[in-house]
Amino acid sequence: MKYLYLVVCSILIIACKGQGKTDLSTLRLNESIEDLIDFKNKNMVEVNTVEYPFCLFIEIDNSEKFTFDGIDLKGQKVFFQINSERLKTDSITKFGGGHFDMQGFKDKKELAAILKKQKADPTIYGFRIEMKTPALKKEILKKLESRYGKGIKNPNTDNGLYWNVKKDNRYIFYAPDYDRLIILNNTNLSKTCYWDAMNGLIDFGGCDNESYTKELTKNRTDSKDIKDKPVIKIDKSWNINGLALGISTEADFVKSSLNKNFERITTVDSKGDLKELMQQNTYNNFHFYFTAGKNGENDQKNNILKGYAINDFEAVEVSFGNQLKKGMKGEDVLKIIGKNDVVGDPGLKYSNYLEIKNPAYKINLIFDDNKLFSSMYVLKKE
Repeated sequence: MKYLYLVVCSILIIACKGQGKTDLSTLRLNESIEDLIDFKNKNMVEVNTVEYPFCLFIEIDNSEKFTFDGIDLKGQKVFFQINSERLKTDSITKFGGGHFDMQGFKDKKELAAILKKQKADPTIYGFRIEMKTPALKKEILKKLESRYGKGIKNPNTDNGLYWNVKKDNRYIFYAPDYDRLIILNNTNLSKTCYWDAMNGLIDFGGCDNESYTKELTKNRTDSKDIKDKPVIKIDKSWNINGLALGISTEADFVKSSLNKNFERITTVDSKGDLKELMQQNTYNNFHFYFTAGKNGENDQKNNILKGYAINDFEAVEVSFGNQLKKGMKGEDVLKIIGKNDVVGDPGLKYSNYLEIKNPAYKINLIFDDNKLFSSMYVLKKE
């Protein structure tokens, strides 16, 4: 009988390995990344400020190898969440509202290098499952209610629910309006607040939103403490320190006096094709964007400058050839630009920016909560 038991167990182990499926609902949510992914597949570590700006993600390319409590996830996106100290900053402001930065890795060494650069953990603390069909949403909700009981209505969405499962140290967010199921290990998360773009701010009791936000962005740099600010001069044609959009190259930028504290970033899509090429200075909150030339993104002499963004005038020393000044009120800016040369809302009643009419460039002058000129971006039109 003992021999038969061993044979049966061996058969079951072999069968499970053959199937190669991982049930996400059984994870402790502190597993090693290396134990969850297959290095034979095309793997990417990504920053994705739409999904969530304060962590790293690994998007799984082979979701058919995962299930949720017996539910097949083939064809659905699966994301693992990884804590990253480097991203606990004002990431949305620094990167822009919808920023995606993907970096591929082929082996453990390349993965470790990316995690070190991002000051990230080698383990996950949660996952997100895409729910594209009504049938899948219904099936997953049934499994959740069977295991955890009825969820609490999310007041921020039409159909969202959440569970605070204290005995398991986990938060569960069922967000069908945004096609997401999100399950997190909350051991190192706030016990009173949670926020993301798909759930809004959830108050578990006693939530202090201001303190919570400060903790999420604890590694941000206060612009008042920035030293050696770059000197930026924008002329009447919106050229920046002599660099002209549509003409100057990445090689020109690299040789310029502005090239300090910049990091070259290439963003690719899920197919590995180039999506964005930029030179990024997160310390001074200042970025340049380029169009890759005919020889590909590594030929800097043929990569053409297509735009720039200065996201915080307090982090740089900026001057304008057309008499604009940082900190100006909207009405004073209009006296210089001219109300007839502004698109949209010149009174800043419904928006926080003035778009300047220009046949070649898209130019947005952005105003802070006090309606003072505080940042800008300029992009060459296609």
